[in-house]
Amino acid sequence: MSPLDLRLPDPTYTGRNGFRESSVSVDRDHPDHVTLRNHRLSQYILANMGSYVPSPETLRELGGTASQPVETVESIEKKIKELKKQHAKDLENLFAFQVAEYYQELIDHRSCYDDSAYMDIDSAYPDQVNFNKALQDLDKDMCQRERFKRDMDDGLDTIRYTYLKTLLYLSQKRNVLRAREKDTRKKRDAWFPQTIQQYRQITDRDGQLRVARFLSSSTTEQEKMRDEFGWPYRTVQPLYSIYKSDTTFQDEINDTMKDIQVLDPRRRAIQTIKASAEPIIGYTRFSPIS
Repeated sequence: MSPLDLRLPDPTYTGRNGFRESSVSVDRDHPDHVTLRNHRLSQYILANMGSYVPSPETLRELGGTASQPVETVESIEKKIKELKKQHAKDLENLFAFQVAEYYQELIDHRSCYDDSAYMDIDSAYPDQVNFNKALQDLDKDMCQRERFKRDMDDGLDTIRYTYLKTLLYLSQKRNVLRAREKDTRKKRDAWFPQTIQQYRQITDRDGQLRVARFLSSSTTEQEKMRDEFGWPYRTVQPLYSIYKSDTTFQDEINDTMKDIQVLDPRRRAIQTIKASAEPIIGYTRFSPIS
């Protein structure tokens, strides 16, 4: 649904949240219409979208859970995806409900329409004139469908408001978690081991491979990596000096770099092709048959 299909906001509520001001009537000329609309929409939400009161089974599950699962960016994105999917389903059900309700209203109006409007009205009797005018106004109102348009827009806005409010909350939480993960990753990447023991104690495989690649790289490549990960020269120099003087440690780093080449799917595919390639068989020239 594009923004052009939505109703424009009422200027009366500029800078305010109209959804929280239940005392203000949207349709001041017909307050009963608003009451009826709110009742129908509430009944629809309770019947089709449930209520905010958890079921006894849910309460038991919450009470039996020792600790809540830790929220991550992936779990929040999963909730956002489920929320959007559920919102699309809610809109589909709402539109079906509104169409059925409007159709039934038209049937009821036509079935109870009084054909006295076609009778001759004596203008000398004000009661007949007023009665006929009231029938015409009612039929005109039904044909113009202004009340139904407002009711449909109000129902749509109410459900969209609840959806956007929840979506905003989840999006903000996701952004906070992303920023926190980025900060943690930045601090982790900026750390550089000072000894062989610290290098071997690195639990993050990518971090250990990154250090190994730095130690075995050229001076130019090392400068690029120091700029990329924020490693000061004095921080990397102790372990690099050990690497240059310790041949056993050099062999360990070289073996690690060989593992990287083997694990690289691009290199592995090339090696597989070379291993499975059939040898080129020479051919012999034969003299033409006379």
